[in-house]
Amino acid sequence: MENKGKHTQKIIWTMIILGFAAIEFPGIFFINRIEPYLFGMPFLYGFVLLVWVYMCLVLGVAYYYNWGKKPDQWGDD
Repeated sequence: MENKGKHTQKIIWTMIILGFAAIEFPGIFFINRIEPYLFGMPFLYGFVLLVWVYMCLVLGVAYYYNWGKKPDQWGDD
């Protein structure tokens, strides 16, 4: 059971790091133009929206799996 928790924790950390890397990616400014639209918005706004939704989903999954708590703290709070 402990091995499963560590595996889930590694997956969640990897997903969070990928999300922050996408937010901080400097190459986005090289493709920031008005013309490429994403969901009817300029590309930069659409990209930020997609990353924001991704990070909300990742943190929601982390909350669901009680990420950051030790197994002995998994009681009903």
